[in-house]
Amino acid sequence: MRLLVCRIRMCLLAAALSVVPPFVDRAPGEVLQVPLATEGAGVVPAEVIVRGPWGSDAGQFGKVDEASRPGPMDFAVTGDTLYVLDPVNARVQLFDLDGNFRREVLIGTRTADFMCVDDEGNITVLDAFVGREFKTFSVSGKILAHARLPASIGLASAIFTGAGRVWIEERHNRVYEVGVARDKPGAPAKVVGTRMGRPLGRSDGAVRAEKDGTHNVVIHADAAGMAGGAVTLQFPRRVSSIVALESDDSGRVYLAASCPRASGGDQWKSDIVLVVIAPDGGIAGSLCMPDAYVTDHYRKLFVTRSGGVIQMQTTEDGLRFVRWVLEAQPDGRRS
Repeated sequence: MRLLVCRIRMCLLAAALSVVPPFVDRAPGEVLQVPLATEGAGVVPAEVIVRGPWGSDAGQFGKVDEASRPGPMDFAVTGDTLYVLDPVNARVQLFDLDGNFRREVLIGTRTADFMCVDDEGNITVLDAFVGREFKTFSVSGKILAHARLPASIGLASAIFTGAGRVWIEERHNRVYEVGVARDKPGAPAKVVGTRMGRPLGRSDGAVRAEKDGTHNVVIHADAAGMAGGAVTLQFPRRVSSIVALESDDSGRVYLAASCPRASGGDQWKSDIVLVVIAPDGGIAGSLCMPDAYVTDHYRKLFVTRSGGVIQMQTTEDGLRFVRWVLEAQPDGRRS
């Protein structure tokens, strides 16, 4: 079952992702050239903030050595706390940003795939494929909500919470807001609304992205009070998949793509190319990170509300979280 689940997940990751950017005053058909300087992998200073070996003790992370090699699936950063979904050990682990273990929250399942954390530190985990349910825990481990996915939602690809609301994303495309009957734990959630694209920060807008050919990614914006339209990013290398599309509180959008290092040869050797789009539609920054992992997992990057970029990396020895520094592109390169 786990192998089948992981194959489904990999197919989802190869599909187009969705989220919400606030671009304004964009010219129709505008193309932004991703800077060639981004090719310099490893030239941007990076800092390891949390690391740990494989295992089951506090501060260690679970990994199963089968064909798909499942390990930590998702993570989030809120304030000064890093949350790591460690389903092999049926828990979420909390660390401070100096690498110190704080506590664990037991989640009662080893098949959780996705996680999100709200402003109060409440943790919601989603078992998208096996149990088809989600649970919300307080930071002390108390269950606050428990619901099954509605039958009308197909393959779930993310979960979001905020201001008492819950959204389930389907196939990195349509997002459903669902209502939870807190007095009926385990009952199916009810769909109360839909939108095309993920919620953007605290706004009511939505955004989605999709590949267009071999080198282009198109971002479609629909933000309340802002001009709609699309922006195309043209990468200097072939785009094999979109691996992240997020935003921060200032309205910047972060799109990351997996790009093979060479047109021929070993296609498994890739980099993650991250591009930051400013609210005016120009490129505000970019960087190139290694795309080398030994485990199957959902999330590779997380963008904090203030714009910090954190990457999860896995090696044969263990897991580490790296904080990256963006290279500024003040001219917002365009073609």
